[in-house]
Amino acid sequence: MFDEDGKNWYEEQKQFSADTLKIAYDKNNIIVDINKNISAINPEGCSVVELPDITANRRADVSGRWMYDGEREQVIKRIYTPEELRQQAEVKKAKLLEEAETVITPLARAVKLGIATDEERQRLVAWELYSVLVSRVDTSNPDWPEKAEL
Repeated sequence: MFDEDGKNWYEEQKQFSADTLKIAYDKNNIIVDINKNISAINPEGCSVVELPDITANRRADVSGRWMYDGEREQVIKRIYTPEELRQQAEVKKAKLLEEAETVITPLARAVKLGIATDEERQRLVAWELYSVLVSRVDTSNPDWPEKAEL
């Protein structure tokens, strides 16, 4: 296995210290692997750096929420692109609407059957209003409404 400069990865492993963290990150600087043992790192399609084994660096994980800042030579919380933030908001919106429907359905059924209590009718109105407000959220600049009471 060779890097883009033609260096043999297995030979390069000898250059790494035993007492540091080895961090592999992708072309977007997202951390994809962390290990103290360099031979456990698969560098294919990634860059690998070693950092001091300190708390600030150990807090990172491979969840996709951490990245490597090459200028400051440290791990940082991931900085999401506007499109990634919009996609996250779309997922959240769908989950909130699904949750609202789960609450609305039995309440609406109770009203339809004429067996709803006053409290259930009030909850139905509150959850339907919440559902409409969530459906109107602009995911490019989300402003989430307060959740209705369960």
